[in-house]
Amino acid sequence: MHAIRLTAGVYTGLLLLLAVLFIPRAQANTLLSASPSQASYSLAPYNEFWHADEPSLSINDLLAKPRTFKPTHQAKDLNFGYTRGDVWLRTQVRNDSPDPQSWVVEFEYPFLDYVTLYTFRQQRSEVQLSEVQLSGSAVPVEQRALAHRQAVFPLQLAAHETVTLYTHVAASGSKMLSYNLLAPEAFYTQNDRHNFWLATYFGMLLAMGLYNLLLFFGFKERVFLHYSLFVAGFGLAILAFNGIGTLMFWSFLGENTSRLVALGFTFASTMATLFAQSFLNTETYCPRWHQVLNTFRSYCWLAVIASLLLPIPAALHLMDVTGFMAALLLLICGSYCSLRRIPSARLFVFAWSLFLLGAGVFALRNLGVLPANFITLHGIQIGSALEMLLLSFALASRFNKLKRQKERAQTAMLAALKKQEAVLEQKVAARTKALEHLANGDMLTGLLNRHGLARCAEEVLERNRQLGQRLALLMLDLDRFKPINDCYGHEAGDFVLQQIAKRIANLARVGDHCARFGGDEFIIIMENIEPDDTLENIQARIGEAIRSPIKLPCGERVSVGVSIGVSTCQGTDNTTLESLLREADSHMYAVKSRQAVECYRYGSAG
Repeated sequence: MHAIRLTAGVYTGLLLLLAVLFIPRAQANTLLSASPSQASYSLAPYNEFWHADEPSLSINDLLAKPRTFKPTHQAKDLNFGYTRGDVWLRTQVRNDSPDPQSWVVEFEYPFLDYVTLYTFRQQRSEVQLSEVQLSGSAVPVEQRALAHRQAVFPLQLAAHETVTLYTHVAASGSKMLSYNLLAPEAFYTQNDRHNFWLATYFGMLLAMGLYNLLLFFGFKERVFLHYSLFVAGFGLAILAFNGIGTLMFWSFLGENTSRLVALGFTFASTMATLFAQSFLNTETYCPRWHQVLNTFRSYCWLAVIASLLLPIPAALHLMDVTGFMAALLLLICGSYCSLRRIPSARLFVFAWSLFLLGAGVFALRNLGVLPANFITLHGIQIGSALEMLLLSFALASRFNKLKRQKERAQTAMLAALKKQEAVLEQKVAARTKALEHLANGDMLTGLLNRHGLARCAEEVLERNRQLGQRLALLMLDLDRFKPINDCYGHEAGDFVLQQIAKRIANLARVGDHCARFGGDEFIIIMENIEPDDTLENIQARIGEAIRSPIKLPCGERVSVGVSIGVSTCQGTDNTTLESLLREADSHMYAVKSRQAVECYRYGSAG
């Protein structure tokens, strides 16, 4: 029995070896000789494919039984549309350089669920499977060969090495399997360029969606809300379709990423219909078309529910049908409204025409009619970006026409938008300034509060350390202030504090910082104290000003005293605000003690 098993194992191994060794003879005309002098190659002319006729076929099953692979000659030969079975690709790559080379295998179409790359190499006079790499939109990011929005795989080739690549592709959506071999530098350069434009595109979608949502809250016009929801649904679908959403946000969804695409596009079709009704005001100008669009919108809501319940391939087919019907129906409706000269209908038609043009360019590129480049690959994004931008302008134009009952030229519309944006910016700036004042200013006196003093002191001390200057902190504590509150009330006390704060601010030099530290305590921070500046003279002037009588609103005159504590530091010191406050507080209480002693002696002498 052991001998039988051994014989069967040897037979199976020889069968696999012969199948693999047979590959070069079957693909003699599909060998790509990769030279480091060329940065990129299309693998379509060097590729063969086979449609799997049975599910869950492994690489061993594929090699154990001869399969009829068909050659491809150009990129359009790798567009298989909505085929039910999986697709296997086969190609050979040879390193023409005497040095080891690094390459990247890149699939252009990001919306592929599972892409598995098998690499066979010559090892010890045998061709063996050396590496299995996994990627695709349904694969968690941490399990992918490279964390990228597309299916990409690193490929290392030794000097003059030839490898055979088998690729297994399983996808619920359309199978557009154009793939390329790129040098790492070319791949990352292309990736940076694509990411820049995609980031610009999604940033524009986000800005337009949020802007129109704010307009809805400001003007209570539902057309702005409908447009924001349309942008949200479309943006969500494009995020999932391009692989960015999976890469950054919902890698855990797996195969349900495809369902998210179907749900997003179907919801966008629903919101686009609702937006067209409110934007063109079909209920008033075209009642029949309004009823048609109501009926179609009901179908769209059913399609949204079906996208959640149907199998994913059926949901994707339903998405295509719904999206095509919505685009065509809204274009016809918009054209009819344009012929009847309904406000902004022409701009609406133009916007939807650009969207259909972008989608058409994208489809023609997938069919191989148009060459592969950035514009044709991202035609639907470019078309939708132009469409949504124009629709945003059309929304503003419609609002102005309805409000003023006259037509505006496009330049006037742009001017109105810029004026409105300037007003919003001014409001934001004024609000920000008011909040900063509330956070850092004392409500009663208008001086800095504790928080403002802390922020200001941090900047002052840092500047003082850099310039190496002398700095002084004066702590002022009012004397005989409590009797004013007791005799005349807290309103009179507040009035006295306000007058004292004005006197302190008037005495301060330009660049000094004044703050109310507590109930009747004030702080002055003085920068750049020159050697000839006598702090005793400064204290004397401040004390004299504060002790001057104050006339209350009731007509009575009152006066308060002040105890001043001073602390100084040099720019080279690592002094903090807390240490300065402690030193000034200590000196201030020493002054109070001396004044109390002097008052006692004076009273005793009297």
